[in-house]
Amino acid sequence: MHYRFANIQYIPPEIMIHPNRVGLEKKKMEKTFNQLKDKDRPERWMSVIALGNFGTPAVDYLHKALHDDDKWVRYMAADALGNIGDVRSIDPLVKLLNDNDQDVRFATVYALGTIGHPSAVPALQQTCEKDNCFVKIAAEEALLKLGEPDKKSAAGKAGAPPSAHKR
Repeated sequence: MHYRFANIQYIPPEIMIHPNRVGLEKKKMEKTFNQLKDKDRPERWMSVIALGNFGTPAVDYLHKALHDDDKWVRYMAADALGNIGDVRSIDPLVKLLNDNDQDVRFATVYALGTIGHPSAVPALQQTCEKDNCFVKIAAEEALLKLGEPDKKSAAGKAGAPPSAHKR
């Protein structure tokens, strides 16, 4: 089990003492990912949650899950990647902003805001301009977390000087 504190990955000493245990964790992740690929399982999204519990070592598996046909698998994968907070996930998540499903785009925007890396700002600003209200509000909130309010949004105007509100 991995613990996160202040965005620093902590590996318990017992894992470092027993390197074979790391191999067991990898086998468990592979087994969980194989369960995710089984299209006959009705609740495959639960495998995504299990992968997310592995933390940073599962990031590559979760990136693959972003391309699944099931919207809930993609949704949960974006959510898990946001919770893990690994900056390697920014590019795959930015690509997911073009998903056809608004729930997936919402989870993706939220994940990008949670990761909080400035490289996501242009994609979030573009989302504020083109997406529906539901996703647009989430993108505006993500930009506020990043300290980059969207200038066209109500939140951006609220943070602007009084002269910016004049027409």
